[in-house]
Amino acid sequence: MIFFKLILIFLLSSFSVNADQKDFRLDNLFSILSKTESDEEINRITSSIWDIWLETNDPSINRDFYYGLKFMRSGDLKMSVKFFTKVINKNSNFAEAWNKRATVYYLLGDFDLSMIDINETLKLEPRHFGAMDGLSMIFIHLQEFEKAIQIYDQMLKIFPNNSLVVKKRKRLLKLITKST
Repeated sequence: MIFFKLILIFLLSSFSVNADQKDFRLDNLFSILSKTESDEEINRITSSIWDIWLETNDPSINRDFYYGLKFMRSGDLKMSVKFFTKVINKNSNFAEAWNKRATVYYLLGDFDLSMIDINETLKLEPRHFGAMDGLSMIFIHLQEFEKAIQIYDQMLKIFPNNSLVVKKRKRLLKLITKST
């Protein structure tokens, strides 16, 4: 078993790995995710997907991306936008930079700019369940519940057994039923 792990580590470090949405590991993870029934396993797989999405594998943008994350976590949202914008300007194909900037715009209350960046994220990675969830939150905030339900339906195509998404969808359906 140790020998197998060493070979795997060697192989992964010997080849340049495409980070973000083009990473060769993602298709397999999404395939497994679509069949997984356990919430614990779903969380483990989605965490692995997030780890890949966060990889820049590009020293020229790595520093700016992580500064954007640092400022986002510390609450300096305007500075965070500046750093994520720098990353996008250097590599407009890095989906997670678009997604993180969309999140910051959401936190700033600028839903229009957030939706623009979410759309860019989804163009680059149509399976980006984080961007989809952000879009559903915007639709809920705007009280466009039917659109949010459509987003949850798309998410359930990715992980049909995700109990959290199923619960969110059911709550919205209940809310719509009560209001009509």
